[in-house]
Amino acid sequence: MVAVADTQNQGAPTRTDRRRERTRAKLTGATRELITEKGVAGLRISEITDRADVALGSFYNYFDSKEDIVDAVVEESLRELAEAVAHPATADQDPAELVSSAIRRFVHLAYEDPTFARLVVYLNHADSLFAVAVHPAARGAVEAGIASGRFRDDDVDVVVTGIVGGALALMRGIVDDRVGPGAQDKYAEVALRALGVPLDEAAGIASRPLPVAP
Repeated sequence: MVAVADTQNQGAPTRTDRRRERTRAKLTGATRELITEKGVAGLRISEITDRADVALGSFYNYFDSKEDIVDAVVEESLRELAEAVAHPATADQDPAELVSSAIRRFVHLAYEDPTFARLVVYLNHADSLFAVAVHPAARGAVEAGIASGRFRDDDVDVVVTGIVGGALALMRGIVDDRVGPGAQDKYAEVALRALGVPLDEAAGIASRPLPVAP
């Protein structure tokens, strides 16, 4: 019986694991708040641990440096956003509507929170970070559209890489004031056309009011 119980518990988080997860979450949450308030340049590890109410020495049990925790915060934030905006509102939601609203919400981050968006798009490894955090959700949405016949059957990796890379470039243009307001709608139209949605229909979908976020 003991052997069975041990087998069943393999992989289950222990009390220590859960405590470590809570502490790590406190550190990343504090970092996210401080980045929003003051940016990254003047951010100090001591400020992070004070805000998180965690001992300074404990920080290094989780992260090697300020840059390490900033990378973690950005990756987690991007993944959470990508998964949220690419999740169908209903089981029968039009894949084109889903992709359009996901792109528009994602790119709009550059208008809504330019401080965080600037940090994201100008990280030295922004492209690889987007690949890790954003590609899985984007790929899932596009694959669902192809499977339903809504999108053209095409090379998913090429299409998703192009759409995500274009969104990153567009967000750079927005935070640098090289691109004016409303660019998220036009880019959503361009992306839908790349997926095989006819021009007039793509333009109509990309200009519809966004559904209320859950």
